[in-house]
This record gives sequence, structure tokens and C-alpha cells, in this order.
Amino acid sequence: MYNVPAESIYSANHLRPGESIHIGQKLTIPNAKMLRNVISLYPNNKWKYIIIHHTATDIGKASLINRNHQDRGFWNGLGYHFLIDNGTLGKGDGQIEVAPRWIKQQNGAHCKAGGMNEKGIGIALVGNFSQDVPTPSQMDSLVYLLKTLCNYYKIPAYHVKGHRDVDGANTECPGSRFPWYSVRQCLSTF
Repeated sequence: MYNVPAESIYSANHLRPGESIHIGQKLTIPNAKMLRNVISLYPNNKWKYIIIHHTATDIGKASLINRNHQDRGFWNGLGYHFLIDNGTLGKGDGQIEVAPRWIKQQNGAHCKAGGMNEKGIGIALVGNFSQDVPTPSQMDSLVYLLKTLCNYYKIPAYHVKGHRDVDGANTECPGSRFPWYSVRQCLSTF
């Protein structure tokens, strides 16, 4: 499942080959690659854009940002449709968290400018990309998510924008160090 040899798993858990493993026993899986989310796709013709954001925080996860957004008056909580974690607060680096807004196909609360909340899918990456760059795992997950969404919803590459690139937006989001060149290169291949 994780493409890790059984011998490596036994060794990492101080088990002898052939030793019984019990139901519910927790095991360390060394050098395991995180499994990719299967992204649920819903027939819907309203999604015309994808807007990329950063959380502008060093740590984060969907439940924490959801609480913050509720405290700021976002009635439906987390304003994004997807959050890509950076390996903090118990989440995997590059883990894609699917927000309730996506599952319910609700408008976003991530970019008022240009009416993007109504027609744009909001994807945020945990991190402050005015100071740092996304992790390689975050970028891999972002490209996977962009390809999946663009292909299904027929969103052209030029409709994938940073929050700051939306007409009328007054923000630096997703940060001056966000690697747009890499994203554009990947988008040009599909």
C-alpha cells in the first residue's frame, strides 16, 4: 500500500520477521509517501476560475482556520474550498484538506474582488509566501489539484490566478515569493 518493504516496517517497529501484529497496533511506516486524496468532483457549471491563496501563517490546519474565519464573521466558516497543509499541527506536508464549502458546492469567502467568491474555487496553502516558499510536497499537491479541477471543470490555465492578480483585489496574497513560474510551467502541460 505504501510501497515500503515489510522488512523495513518490522525493523522500524523493533519486530522480528514473522512476529504477529495485532489489530489496532500502531506501526511506524518508514519513508512512506503520503497517499493522495481522491478529490470528489461535482457536476456544476459555476466554477470558471481558481484563486490561489496563502494563509500568511507559519502553521495551520483547516479546523484552526475555520475557527478563525468564524470569529471574523464568515457564517459558513472556512472561506476556502481546499487547504494544502505544510506538515504542521499533525497534518501531513502536502496533505489536501477538503473544506465543507466544496462538499456542499457553496460559494467561497476568499475573494470578493471580481465576484470570485461566486465563480472561483479557493485553494489556500499553509504558509507565509511573502517570507518563504511552499514546500515541494505542497507544490506537488497544488499541481495535482489544479490539474484535476481544471480538467474536470474545463478551467483554462489563464483563469488560475493569485488573489492579488484579481482586478480590484488589494492584497499581496499569495505572497511575493510564491513560485508562479513553476505553476505556469505545469499548467502549460495540460
